[in-house]
Amino acid sequence: MAWTVRPDGAVDFINQRWLDYTGLSFEQQIERPNRAVHPQDLPRVMEKWLTELAAGKSFDDEMRLQRADGEYRWFLVRTVPLRDELENIVKWFGTSTEIEDRKRAEDALRSSLDELRALAGRLQSVREEERTCVARQIHDELGQALTGIKLESASLMRELPEEAKQQLARAQSIAKLADETIQAVRRIATELRPGILDDLGLAAAVEWVSEEFQARTRTQVQLTLPGVGLAIDREHATALFRILQEMLTNVARHANATQVNLRLVKEEGSLILEVQDNGKGVSKDELSVGRSLGILGMRERALLLGGELTITSAPAFGTTVTVRIPAALGNRQTRDQ
Repeated sequence: MAWTVRPDGAVDFINQRWLDYTGLSFEQQIERPNRAVHPQDLPRVMEKWLTELAAGKSFDDEMRLQRADGEYRWFLVRTVPLRDELENIVKWFGTSTEIEDRKRAEDALRSSLDELRALAGRLQSVREEERTCVARQIHDELGQALTGIKLESASLMRELPEEAKQQLARAQSIAKLADETIQAVRRIATELRPGILDDLGLAAAVEWVSEEFQARTRTQVQLTLPGVGLAIDREHATALFRILQEMLTNVARHANATQVNLRLVKEEGSLILEVQDNGKGVSKDELSVGRSLGILGMRERALLLGGELTITSAPAFGTTVTVRIPAALGNRQTRDQ
């Protein structure tokens, strides 16, 4: 469908295909050129048209246009100016091409992606619930059994006569092995679900994991945390904590960094988690989502929080990974101290 417009914005030509589609006469269309535009689209369409008309620039827009039977269908509308030798606009030419099938396909794809994202979010929640349950069982049941073994070993050592040196050495070895196993159980339970995250909140968990990272990798960590209590619910605290773990894992595996700046702050209505290293950096190709499931996982977690994840890096200049989520989303149920 095609039309032309004078430099002042008045319609002076409409082709037959437009008239057939709208069911309007030429006079009706000239009287109200925008009558076919969907009422919900009209304010945006008119604002953009007047802006581009004043600027004298061609533009594309998508809008719904009413058919003769009353149905609205999506169209791609393109408008371009015709200029004379002095660059003055003498006419505007426009076309409308139906894109209803494309819009429906886009909506279906968007709906499918939303459903997949919701499923991923649910799976993450179930996974965290299972982690919490397993960590509690390991800590409580296995930990208690090992503690019992340790106590029984200590009791046995006290009862052995001094001359039973060989048996005493074996009992001491058993007690040492029980101690080491207890420590391993605590470590495994903490890795599954750190109790500090549930007991003391996100800020305390961030401080703990940064200390663990520094001790394990010998990389210096400069930590910035909120000065006061941070309001955030359990779901968002867990997601941010898991993103942070992935960030630090990437630094340890790939960055060769000696310094990491870690920030958890509230700024301009957003909650920001940022990890900046002074490592070797990475190229754009290496940062592509298709090549890194870790980046994909972090980005999906951020999207599930209604936020975004950005990565800036360059070879030899380090890498900065930032997660920004709306702060209001976290102000539910629990409060970190």
